[in-house]
Amino acid sequence: MTTPDVGPAVRVLLVDDEPLIRSGFRFILGLDPSIEIVGEASDGGAAIELVRAHRPDVVLMDVRMPGMDGPDATAVIVAESTSRVLAMTSLDAEGQLLRMLLAGATGYLLKDESPARITEAVHRTALGESVFSAHSAAQLVRRAVESEHGQGRQAAVERISALTDRERDVAVRVASGETNHEIGAALHISAGTVKTHLEQVFAKLAVRNRVQVGVILERAGLGPADV
Repeated sequence: MTTPDVGPAVRVLLVDDEPLIRSGFRFILGLDPSIEIVGEASDGGAAIELVRAHRPDVVLMDVRMPGMDGPDATAVIVAESTSRVLAMTSLDAEGQLLRMLLAGATGYLLKDESPARITEAVHRTALGESVFSAHSAAQLVRRAVESEHGQGRQAAVERISALTDRERDVAVRVASGETNHEIGAALHISAGTVKTHLEQVFAKLAVRNRVQVGVILERAGLGPADV
């Protein structure tokens, strides 16, 4: 489904084991003519098959499902396709949510968000932006790294050593939850230049999202609380 004004629609796959949740998201997103629902799945295994068949732009993926869960399905989808995964979660699924973000999900969305926020999140995800609460994401990262008791520190330090000084400045501010515009203002560069630096950070650190950048910096002792 396309319109002359908005160009090609954002193609979305809905994944949740609750039919009521899927129908609610289908209704909300169906109100936007620039979004097309290309399929629905009730578990991770079915989601992978539908991604292979339809190549959606965005996969709205539940975190906890019977059979193959969201994190395992996300890892396969990220490895096999260019589809971007946006986690759908509730506040009591913190551990599983972090697994999804580390598997390559670009962000997360609470299931009880407003319709406008849900639609905005889908469009932002399709554009390659990260969608999450910077504060809560930083808390997730810190708790996860603290539970590792120093494991992975040396490897993280080595990966960060590949960054230029400016790329490292950008990475540290990304880990603090700053937007591209906020980083640009602080470093006196344009948001477009920040985006270019961030692409290099992602490539050199071999990560897919801002949360993964935060994990590596936190492991290396360069997280927001350490610098």
